[in-house]
Parts: sequence; C-alpha cells; structure tokens
Amino acid sequence: MVGYSVTAPGGVERREGDPAAIARAAERLGEGEHLWAELDEASGTEVDRVLDALGMARFGAEGRGRGHPKVERAGDTVMLVVKTLWYIQDTRQIETGDLVVYADGRSLVTVRRGQTDPIPAVRDRIAGDAALRADGVPAIVYALLDRVTEDYATALESLSDEIESLERAVFSGARRDFIERIYSLIRETLEFQNAVEPLVPFARTVRQRRAASPVFSPSYLRDVAGRLLRVEGAVDSCMSLLTTVLTAHQGQIGTWQNEDMRKISAWGAIALVPTAIAGIYGMNFEHMPELHWVFGYPLVIAVMAVTCLLLYRGFKRNGWL
Repeated sequence: MVGYSVTAPGGVERREGDPAAIARAAERLGEGEHLWAELDEASGTEVDRVLDALGMARFGAEGRGRGHPKVERAGDTVMLVVKTLWYIQDTRQIETGDLVVYADGRSLVTVRRGQTDPIPAVRDRIAGDAALRADGVPAIVYALLDRVTEDYATALESLSDEIESLERAVFSGARRDFIERIYSLIRETLEFQNAVEPLVPFARTVRQRRAASPVFSPSYLRDVAGRLLRVEGAVDSCMSLLTTVLTAHQGQIGTWQNEDMRKISAWGAIALVPTAIAGIYGMNFEHMPELHWVFGYPLVIAVMAVTCLLLYRGFKRNGWL
C-alpha cells in the first residue's frame, strides 16, 4: 500500500492504496486538484509501478534514490534528486539521505530514504496554506525544496560553530594534536559539498528564470535558489578555512618538533661534559692529573658544574631551553 494525498483548493485528503487505486484517483482529479504519492524506502519496482500508474517517465536506476543530486526531464515529467542532510552534534558528523521528486503538471511522486523526513512538515504546511494549495504541484515542489534547504542552513550553522571552536583551540597556544579532528571535519564538509554543489547550476537557472520545467517556475522558488547558493558559498568558505587551519597546525607541529629536538640536543650536550670527565677518571690509570691531590676531587666536580652551568646559560640565551 502506498500513502498518497489529493490536494484541492479546499484542503488535503490523505489516502492509501495500491498503484491501481492511485491511477484511478489520478483519473478522477477535478479542476485545481493534484495527487501526491509518498514512497519511503521503496524498491525500484515499487517506484516504477507508481510512475507507470500516473503516466510518468522512468529515469532508470539512478532515479530511484541514492543517486547524485541532479535535475532531469523526460517529456512532461521532471525528476529532481536532492540530498537530505542533518548534523549530529554528539558525533560531530554530517548524515545524508535521499529525496527524489517526480512531477508533471498534475501529479507528484516523492521517494525518500534516510533518517530525516521532510515530508510530514511539508504536508502540514500545504494543508494549512490555501495559497500554496492553489498553486498545485509547483507549490509542493517549492515547499519540499524550502524545507530541505532550511535543513542545509541549520546543519551549516552547527558545522560552522564546530569549525570556529576548532580554530580557537588550534591557535590557543596549547600543544595538542588536532590533526584527526581537522581531517574529520574536512571529511564532513566534503560530504556537505557533495550534497549541495551539484544543485548549483539548477539554482542559477531558477534565479535567472530559465528553469527547464514549469514545475520550477514560481517566483518564490528563486528565494530557495538564492539560499542554496548562499549555503554553497558558505560551505566552500568552511572548506577553505579548514584547509588553512590544517596547514597552520602542521606548521605548529613542525615548530614543536624542532623545539623538542633543540632541547634534547642541548641537554645532551650538557650531559656530555660530566660523562666525558667521569669516563676519563674512571679509567683507573696510575698517573693522572691531581690524582693524589686532596683538592683534586672537589676541583673536578667544580669544573663539571661550572661547565654545565655555562652551557645551560648559553643554550637558554639562544632559546634552546
């Protein structure tokens, strides 16, 4: 059974039925009425059966979900593939789903996969807005895109906050390794880019009023296209900032390693002096300088201490310690 709605100027009626029932409902649509079939986690066969029932074109396996974001047209049918997207705060990860929209002049089919579901909110919006219902299928497409791009903006805000927090941590002066965290955010930002960038040409054609189908003709859809372009620009800025932070942090790590090597070398040079003197006097030769002198031992200890102190002061003054 497939859930579907019949949208009329007076309201929205929810129904369920098989593809044959959907075909009969589509045939009985009156003036100003439109049909919206909603498929969740549907197989390719189920999608094809519903499309056939409504007389819509098929677009192959890529049009059944889990495809790349794109817009295609075949006859009177247009297919829009978008990625649903949300940010999980606990794991600091971007999660994506799929939303495929098929539309012609009077019918609409949506295929959704993933944990997030924009459909209920859009359905409620359409049911409560007579002006949108009067615009029919283009208004539903607009409402779907509006919801998806709102989710993009919300996820982008959370991602931007996380990147700003990381930037402050990297330049706080604390000697901590943030490489893994930076790479994780780069991976999530790249996933965001892959969801948004393929839709940029579509957004530009909508803004320029050169949409490939009347489904994308409403003037208010240009606001959604503008939001999508702003999100795409902001995501590019996030990626650029992360790349800069990564480069700077790698430079920091190199500087820390050089500082550590200088300290190790300086302390090694200081330790070499008493080690060398003690090694010489430890050879137990019979004839050695000041071997039987009562002040010989204190003198050697004093020479060691003074030499080590002078080396320490020299390394300290040069910034090695």
